[in-house]
Amino acid sequence: MTLRNRIGLYGAYLFGMSGIGFTLPFLPLYLSQKGLADGEIGMVSTLAALTALAQFPIGLLADRFQWRKPFLIVALALLAISTVLLPGAHGAIWLGLLVVLFAENGICRAVVESLSGAEAASMASPEHVGSALGALRFFRPAGVVVVALMGGLWAERYGVGSVLVWLAVVQCLAVVCGLLIQGPGHRGGGPLVENAPVVRGFAPATAAMRMEAKRPRGGYDRALWAFIAVMVLFHFCNAPAGVYLGLFLNRDLEAPMRVLSYSFVVSMIAWAVLARPAGRLADRIGRRPLLVVGWMAMSVRLVLLAIAEESWQVVAVQVLDGVASGLFSVLAGAWVTDRLGDARRVSEAQAIVGTSLVFGSALGPAVAAQFVDVLGYRGLFGALAIVGGISTLTLMAFVPETLRPKLQAQVGPAAADEQAPPAAIALECAGADIAGVYGESRHDDP
Repeated sequence: MTLRNRIGLYGAYLFGMSGIGFTLPFLPLYLSQKGLADGEIGMVSTLAALTALAQFPIGLLADRFQWRKPFLIVALALLAISTVLLPGAHGAIWLGLLVVLFAENGICRAVVESLSGAEAASMASPEHVGSALGALRFFRPAGVVVVALMGGLWAERYGVGSVLVWLAVVQCLAVVCGLLIQGPGHRGGGPLVENAPVVRGFAPATAAMRMEAKRPRGGYDRALWAFIAVMVLFHFCNAPAGVYLGLFLNRDLEAPMRVLSYSFVVSMIAWAVLARPAGRLADRIGRRPLLVVGWMAMSVRLVLLAIAEESWQVVAVQVLDGVASGLFSVLAGAWVTDRLGDARRVSEAQAIVGTSLVFGSALGPAVAAQFVDVLGYRGLFGALAIVGGISTLTLMAFVPETLRPKLQAQVGPAAADEQAPPAAIALECAGADIAGVYGESRHDDP
């Protein structure tokens, strides 16, 4: 990846997603100060999550036209506009519309999350997709922690709403960085292999693409559907734990409010520390072992929350939340990208992950709300741990490894010279009748 694209992509993702450091700890409080009732805040949050499902058709469109950058810029611009307008907004409808654009689980951040991952994957060589996603995902928790800590100090002195003033500048910087993203021979940010020769707009046919071209295109196979199911279950279990964690600390453990901030920051730090090495390790040993670790960390965290007796124990347990979320953010996208096996479906791969996340995050709290009064916080965490264990066993039974050692060994200059009819390769990989595809690709480390 070129220096310009590193600055553009990483900067856009860092500044764009850093606003979550305001939405998680402060947005509900800010909306209540604006006059919204608890029920209205919950309704707006649910609506925001539902609009995030639009990232899937947007991802399909981005793949169809191979043009991700405009969608990314529009999402970042809407984030900046909503941040600027929020301080002066009044009334449930106007505030609700802006929150749908601004919220952590809203349409704009969902599109930024999925299309940024697609850009990172498209600019990486096939054997470095995990490393590319790990390098990108590091910047989300890094930005979130900085904004959360600065926002807490700023809000204590000047009020919660004042945080939005300088946060608007941060979101505008995301747009500026996004405009820097550039790729040769590709309107959106480069073909699958950056700096590789392109014939009539198609990416070169590498050995990896020839192998993956043999896989059936179009529909999803049983392994992919199984992985979608376990991704939904992952967030079905994880999201309610996040919703009720603060109430559990405050009401059951009588912890001071600052402990909630500590538990949030500890999780984000663990995520940031893990993201890069997880991506590199996944490219060496495979996706499946680390996926299993992530799902197990999610389940064990819920068990430990259910039996925690002190607030400091909860803070320590939150390290597992960072481990689980960090591994998911890197490995899920890499697994689906591998499974689709098509250079021109990277946006679809990231959208599948994002849609599963949104669906599980909306379904989990909705179901948990029906049982929390009966089970209590500890009982709810225990029940979710059982579902998480079932999800982990399903992953182990039905989700295979997608990284093939032979594939890694074949990708390189020698493999690029393999004998294969150029026209046949082009037809299989690009789906179009072109005269020939040739040339050797040079891969930069992501």
